[in-house]
Amino acid sequence: MPHELTSHQKQLRVQFCRNSLARFAEGRPRRVLDIVTGDESWFYLYDPTTKEQSKEWVSKTDARPTKVRRNRSAGKRMVAIFFMKSGLIESIPLESGTSVTGEWYINDCLPQVFDAILRTQRRADLCKLILHDDNARPHRAWITTEFLVEHHVESYPNPPYSPDLSPCDFFIFPKLKNQLRGIRFNDDDDMLEALDEEIRGLTKEDFKNCFNDWFSRMNKCIDAHGEYFEKIN
Repeated sequence: MPHELTSHQKQLRVQFCRNSLARFAEGRPRRVLDIVTGDESWFYLYDPTTKEQSKEWVSKTDARPTKVRRNRSAGKRMVAIFFMKSGLIESIPLESGTSVTGEWYINDCLPQVFDAILRTQRRADLCKLILHDDNARPHRAWITTEFLVEHHVESYPNPPYSPDLSPCDFFIFPKLKNQLRGIRFNDDDDMLEALDEEIRGLTKEDFKNCFNDWFSRMNKCIDAHGEYFEKIN
């Protein structure tokens, strides 16, 4: 994340927002239901509370509480999560020791996502499906492009350096991580089980509100002339 967006990056953000708002009529038509968005993120066996979350109220006469340094556990797993306005599609943990590559994306990840869409959305095929993801190398690799063309899926990348315009970054990842933060898990299985429980606890209204917020954010980005319109951590 750059400390300051370049003029070109701001223009790309504004262009993406204007094109999306025009194409999808600010999120109102049924075409929005063809958008599937997803990304990968790390989830930790122990992710400590933030400074704000760990604040304690004490009176002037009480001794100040001892502050323990908050460090993330070395244990972590990468998990890919994909969803649509209608709800969750699939969450896919990567095997320990593996990384996100173009080969993993087209051989392991996207086939599971597409199978789940055909099954849960009762679609006959993937035509007209729109895949929204970021500009990570595996997502933009030529083998990924060919894979999407072969399956008649449109690629709809997010503008660079724009977590405030990515539903995964402003909605599902922070929401899930906040729920798990401060809990110490014994192993990957415990953490992934808790993560799955939190994911399954999300409602259709949560996903609907996320997409409504997404299009509202596009208007905010345009009003801000491409600048970040909220604090980026």
